[in-house]
Amino acid sequence: MSITSTIKPGLNVNIIFTQDLDKEIVDVRASVIYDVTGKDITLSQTSPPCMQRHIGKYVSVTYLIKEKENTARHGFEGIVEKVIKEYSLASSNVVSAILVKKHSGIKIYDLRMSYRVRPKSDDTSLTLDVATQKVNILDISMAGVMCCRKSGHLTEAGKILKINLFIEGQSFEMDGKTIRAWFPSNAGVQSDLEYVRLQFLDMDRQCGRLLSEKLFAIQREILSADR
Repeated sequence: MSITSTIKPGLNVNIIFTQDLDKEIVDVRASVIYDVTGKDITLSQTSPPCMQRHIGKYVSVTYLIKEKENTARHGFEGIVEKVIKEYSLASSNVVSAILVKKHSGIKIYDLRMSYRVRPKSDDTSLTLDVATQKVNILDISMAGVMCCRKSGHLTEAGKILKINLFIEGQSFEMDGKTIRAWFPSNAGVQSDLEYVRLQFLDMDRQCGRLLSEKLFAIQREILSADR
């Protein structure tokens, strides 16, 4: 059975409405798929409810898939098209529903995606290039990374940068969206050292799996050192 074929009526899902990478806020609400027609996915109303103000906004619809001995969370991005006040499940059963139009392929998600870890500065098994420039990783999560690099000017928020993430010798190219960039106020002679927070875009399944394993390994090492 393909992963795409699992998106069908009756599937329990979690809808990620908002994600603030800088404040580590993730708004996740449970739902159930009612109907699938092409890219149109009809889902049960959430609690708290999806409102009219969400129409036109991007959300992520995620669900669990059993893969061999592991369970992984997959999902896709979509746009809220409509909030349906009266949706007929059956002739005598009318409920509230949400219509989401699927706008991306399937990818791996982690609802703890904003949990950040700080790798050791000498850890050569996890490195990052931003716009072909090697940078220092200050903290990293499944959602993105904070790094610092030599720069003569601030990167504009929202700018898309080409990045290359190296995990255990494997290279993964993707885009990174600038969430925030700043120069430390007390940088002194190092005022050209720019701090940048990037959101990972279009991370493939292999990269997601390896990065998740790497983050857990770093976390275990940190916890072990604190004992």
